[in-house]
Formats: sequence, structure tokens, C-alpha cells
Amino acid sequence: MSASSRIQTPSAELLRRALVEFEVPLTRYAVSILSDLERARDAVQDTFLKLHGQDPSAVEAKLKSWLFTVCRNRCLDILKKEKRMIPIDIEQINALPGSGDDPARAMRKAEDREQVAADLRELVEKIESLPPRQRDVMRLKFQGDLSYREIGEVLGITTSNVGFVVHSAVKRLRQLMGAHSPLS
Repeated sequence: MSASSRIQTPSAELLRRALVEFEVPLTRYAVSILSDLERARDAVQDTFLKLHGQDPSAVEAKLKSWLFTVCRNRCLDILKKEKRMIPIDIEQINALPGSGDDPARAMRKAEDREQVAADLRELVEKIESLPPRQRDVMRLKFQGDLSYREIGEVLGITTSNVGFVVHSAVKRLRQLMGAHSPLS
């Protein structure tokens, strides 16, 4: 059977589109919560399995926030099951495929990347020291790239509350990072 003769159901089409667009961001987000690439992949796989069972018309309008909500809940279920928190390993996040530069260009930027990686490790450590609500909002905003509205939907808070939490978290991170802060 050729690809052109296959009939795509709305559910299969939504799943295909979601996989292409959100698999890597969801995996990065799940790694930030679970601190383990394999467990993160399992959580993301569970998220997409759940999506496949949904009515596309019910989730398509809010697909991004729906996926991040389900992924977050699955990650939290995993942590509850294990009853332990593991600090994030930034190297696992950096190992995820992305749409970055070609290898030759990346080699020329190695020194800058080392500094950025060091700054990022410090920032991630500081984010992990924030109160839980601020930590969740910062993960969703900067690792999940969700809008304030989408974050509000995921966490069940108002958009204006999301803005306040982001503002408070950034202010606290600036204090924690000091004068050399990349947030300044």
C-alpha cells in the first residue's frame, strides 16, 4: 500500500503533527522535571498515547497546553511513584537533538558555548532552588516555550497570576545570580 493510498484519520493526523512539532520540547520539559532522559521519553510517549485516544476536535484548539499539561501530570505521577526528586542533569538536556548550527560552525563557537553552558547550568541550579510554583512557571515558559495563557491552563491559574509569578521568579533569579547575571 502506497503512502498516497493510505487514509489519514483526523486523530492520526493530529498525532503526526503533534509529534513533529512537540516531541523535542516535551522531552526537554520532561527531562527538566525528571532529570532522566529515559524516564522523560517514557512520559512523553505516554502523553502521545493519551493524545491518540482523544477526540481531535476537543484538543486541537489548545493542543500545546494540553500536551504540556498531560506531560507534566505524567512526570509528577512518575515522581510520586518513585517518591524522590533527582536534581537536573543539564548534559542530558544538551544532548537532545535540536535545530542548531551545523557541526563546523558549532566547533568554531565552542568557547562561547562553554560559557553559555556554564551560565545555563548556574541558571538551572538557581531555578531548581525557587519555590515550586515559580519553578513550574519558569520551566513551562522557558523550557516549554508556552505563552502565559497556556501556562495558566496547565497550572490552573490566571494569566495575570502567571505574569506575576514570572516577574517574581526573574527578580529572585537576578538576586541569586548576582551582577554577572545573564538575566540583567
